[in-house]
Amino acid sequence: MFKNIIANYIGKIWGIFSVFIFVPFYIKILGIEAYAIINFYGIILTIMYFADGGLSATLNREFARNTDKAIMGNILFTIERVYICICIFIALFIASFSSIIANNWLNTQSISPHSLQTFIILMGLSVAFQLFSTLENSGLLGLEKQVLANGIQVLSSFFRSAVVLIPLYFYPSLLTFFVWQVVVNVLFFFITRYNLWKYIKTDTKHSFDKEFLKTVGKFAGGMMLMAIISSLNTQIDKLVISKTLSLKEFGYYSLAGVLSQSPILLVSPIAVAILPRLVKYSENINKTRLKRIFHINSSILSALATSAGLVLFLFTYDFILIWTHNKEIATTIDNVAKVLILGSVFLSFQFMPYHLAIANGHTKTNIKLSVVSLILIIPTLYYSVNRYGLIGATFTWLALNVIAYLYLGYFLLGKFLKNEFKNWLFFDTILPLIIACIVGCVSYFLVYNLPKGLYVLLYSVVIGIICLGINLFALGKIYPNYKYLYINIFKKNITK
Repeated sequence: MFKNIIANYIGKIWGIFSVFIFVPFYIKILGIEAYAIINFYGIILTIMYFADGGLSATLNREFARNTDKAIMGNILFTIERVYICICIFIALFIASFSSIIANNWLNTQSISPHSLQTFIILMGLSVAFQLFSTLENSGLLGLEKQVLANGIQVLSSFFRSAVVLIPLYFYPSLLTFFVWQVVVNVLFFFITRYNLWKYIKTDTKHSFDKEFLKTVGKFAGGMMLMAIISSLNTQIDKLVISKTLSLKEFGYYSLAGVLSQSPILLVSPIAVAILPRLVKYSENINKTRLKRIFHINSSILSALATSAGLVLFLFTYDFILIWTHNKEIATTIDNVAKVLILGSVFLSFQFMPYHLAIANGHTKTNIKLSVVSLILIIPTLYYSVNRYGLIGATFTWLALNVIAYLYLGYFLLGKFLKNEFKNWLFFDTILPLIIACIVGCVSYFLVYNLPKGLYVLLYSVVIGIICLGINLFALGKIYPNYKYLYINIFKKNITK
């Protein structure tokens, strides 16, 4: 598991690096409105994950549970056939609504509706192939081939986000950008698929397994519903802003959202790497080991998220200015990004309860929460955005994640780790948050009059390490053997 966490971190570090390095180039070459269109593509990609039908999560879970290559081959063969239909549906669905989105949804004065419609059709094709790649990649993750999976993801991301600057330099247009995305996603779909089949290939001829679909139908269906509503919940603020405000303002909000995702990008590698272990311990009904690995990883995730959130919150304006070299952008989105950062920290607290539920094949609790949230958040967002502008959407996002954090923790731990909710709440999440707040208050007064600019990078590293160090010290007092657990895992992986 240790090497898988490292591999996931390399993938995430590249993801963070690519966003923060290349986004300013997109804005410089194409403009803030064009960047807003690119971000709208990201929203469509996220929302269309619901069409996955829970099949990626199902494939990951089934590959983590099985060792028979013939069975795994039949599972993959079956899911791929279903996925072909899903991807065709996605491309046709987005194309059919492209005219409505271009003419009645996005508010732009510099891009023609006809051009917008073309871009949206290309988005549909690109999304379809990227989703199919995600399915194949989830199979590699289920096999715990996370080094390979992340290597492919990093390479594909490099081509999508970095190499695209070469054609954009010669042909600076959104058409160039989206054609390039389609080509790259098609190429890496075939690369990912080839590598997955290589690990489960046998001489047995594979067949479409209807019984398998019936068996996992409940879990996959639950994951589909959860994905539909969760994707809408996470993207509804951006959808409302893209409809209500101008593309320029939507572009500003998108930039703030990118910065605020840093705590989530930092903790998700551990959550992804730990899922196969949670599945195995849940299957074996090994509550002692399940309890220990859940609490330790919850604490580590919280320590990382609060430490990252702290330095981002303290130096939001400075980070944005260093990143974009634009004082107007930094001033406009400073407070917007701060509130979104807080929301992301509370979202990161939800990762371990969420994965605990997935490991046990449970989706009902997440679905209930998501449905209620969606019903309440849409009218609240419309009111907040129309009344208060960009900042109105951020407080809605923060409130949603605080409520979800408490709800999921209480009900999911009550179901799968009885009598552990209070320990998780106070020791695994609130304590790291309190430590970050104390370190933040002290740090604020210490660095207030110090030089800013690039020095902020140094301050943030020092403050982040101090906060993380105090959190890990507290973790050692609460769970004395946590370091030995990771040392043993590391040794096991080295000897394999």
